[in-house]
Amino acid sequence: MKGTVMPRMTRTPPITLHPGAHRTGTSTLQRLLSRNAEQLACRGVAVWGPRRTRDGGLLSGVTGDPGRASAYRDLQAHRAAGRVAMHRTTMAGDGISRLVVSDSNMLGSLRENLLLGRLYPTVSARMERLGAALPGVDHVSLSIRSPDAWWTSLFAHLMTRGFAPPDRATIDAVLKARRGWRQVVCDVADALPDARLTVWTHEDIAARPADAFAQLTGTMPETRTAPVLNAAPPCADLQVRLRDEGCLTVLPHVAGHYAPFTADERAELRGRYDDDLIWLRDGAGGRIVTPSQALAEVLFRDRRSRHGPFRKTDRRQDQMGAAG
Repeated sequence: MKGTVMPRMTRTPPITLHPGAHRTGTSTLQRLLSRNAEQLACRGVAVWGPRRTRDGGLLSGVTGDPGRASAYRDLQAHRAAGRVAMHRTTMAGDGISRLVVSDSNMLGSLRENLLLGRLYPTVSARMERLGAALPGVDHVSLSIRSPDAWWTSLFAHLMTRGFAPPDRATIDAVLKARRGWRQVVCDVADALPDARLTVWTHEDIAARPADAFAQLTGTMPETRTAPVLNAAPPCADLQVRLRDEGCLTVLPHVAGHYAPFTADERAELRGRYDDDLIWLRDGAGGRIVTPSQALAEVLFRDRRSRHGPFRKTDRRQDQMGAAG
């Protein structure tokens, strides 16, 4: 299935793909999309979220670990692609002119990131499978987040799912890995070369999900409120949960927030993120369309302090940054 477009596959309506990333306010944005589904339908926009792509099994065989290849899984993927094609044909007949597909598991799983200590290491193969099953993807919107906060949020979220806190070997693996958001962006862009790629930062957009909504759909939502979903809990709550599960590890914290990295380690990770943001502002090596100055202010503005992790701006980021 890799790298091929299946026969008789419709390319209409065109698709906007929102593959996350995890822990960047994705769940809150998906709830906002769901609350405004009727408004979007009137404007010719349909939305598929995780309830369709995962729970409904619409992309069964397409998503998932690309390393677990089998003839049966490829058969599932072909069947899924056929189901998607039939749905799209019906949509086009009903006047739908744009399909937005939002599911952060399209990039990979949190467990995979944790076990390998790297950012979405299999995203290239995953996007190639999606591109084959969903021809007509002409826009991909990707959200990113400073890796110190992203990994912290990932660790905290997985602790609420029964995982143990990261040990020193896991922290060291994250710090030694040279794979950052730049590599993820390159993998996505190279796997879907015909799609326009835009990137926004969690630091700016998490507090303004309506702006992210507009980036995906081309219109502002009528219902602009949505609950903050899947926020990482305070460190004290994580500690209680671990003790209830028999884990006596004492979690490091700063101002009540779980803090697995030292100040120097946070500074190192944020420095890499700064480099990635500069690369993005410069057009990502031609892989993204350089936005207008007004749009760049929305997508790439970096409000984080450069003077350490305890500034007021960083506390605000930590408070809002666990959503996603």
